Amino acid sequence: MLRNKDRSSNKGNLAVTAVALQDHLLHDLQLGHLSVADPCKIKARKKEKKSKSLKRDATAIIDTGLRKSTEGPNMEDPEKEYVLDPTPPPLTLAQKLGLLPPPPLPLSSDEWERVKQRSLLQGDSIQPCPICKEEFELHPQVLLSCSHVFHRACLQAFEKFTNKKTCPLCRKNQYQTRVIHDGARLFRVKCATRIQAYWRGYIVRKWYRNLRKIIPPSDAKLRRKFFEEKAAHHEIYECSICLTPLSFHGDGRQAAIGTSSQRPRETVLLSCAHLFHNACLLALEEFSLGDNAPFHVCPLCRSCYQKKIVEC
Repeated sequence: MLRNKDRSSNKGNLAVTAVALQDHLLHDLQLGHLSVADPCKIKARKKEKKSKSLKRDATAIIDTGLRKSTEGPNMEDPEKEYVLDPTPPPLTLAQKLGLLPPPPLPLSSDEWERVKQRSLLQGDSIQPCPICKEEFELHPQVLLSCSHVFHRACLQAFEKFTNKKTCPLCRKNQYQTRVIHDGARLFRVKCATRIQAYWRGYIVRKWYRNLRKIIPPSDAKLRRKFFEEKAAHHEIYECSICLTPLSFHGDGRQAAIGTSSQRPRETVLLSCAHLFHNACLLALEEFSLGDNAPFHVCPLCRSCYQKKIVEC
């Protein structure tokens, strides 16, 4: 009789243990306690809780006719970090019987701070999301208690696909999840740095273009081209010595005046970008030969010059 009782008790214990383990596996495989569960269900639960609390706290309001100061809506901080699963899942039968360890307690703020510091040292927010291999940018981002970082949508899709709560990188079970904004903050800094770099490049290029218009280059060919363009922009049509049209600019003007039958005189370009008739400048140089020999100065700007004959 005693042996039969022992056998029946052992069979009963084995049956309870098997049922407890099966219950634990079922609870472990279901999606009810995932950190990023369906937001529609979470909102529905919150609305139910709100309606119940409003019914309990409902009080009569007397209208006194006095105007109340209209306060603006309470704007929540968009970069506020919060935990998605603050309460641990209920104990299963196997955990109550001591067959399996209970789930870990929720992490405190100091523990979350240490987890975040470890994630920052690893540079997880700088690197792409390990699931979709894309930058975090401004998309919602989550930090796990194992210090790994993912897109919130990517982690939600991974949990639904695997049907269990396991970290995609380290395979840690029953992790805790916290919403962070480090990736968005780093992305804003990156965008601001890029905008400032483009603006500085535009300012430097503009300054360099203006500088090239003022300072002549050292190369002989570029220097000649620089002075020719400078003279063309000045729109000089007359020789400042004889006050007659220049042949370089005055093809149409001479025809209008009636001097097209005459042979056009040579035009000379000075290094100071002034234009004269070559004969007029030679006469002026001969006239002032005794004063500034062997150097000559421009009749207009009084600077020493080099000259070049401009082809008509």
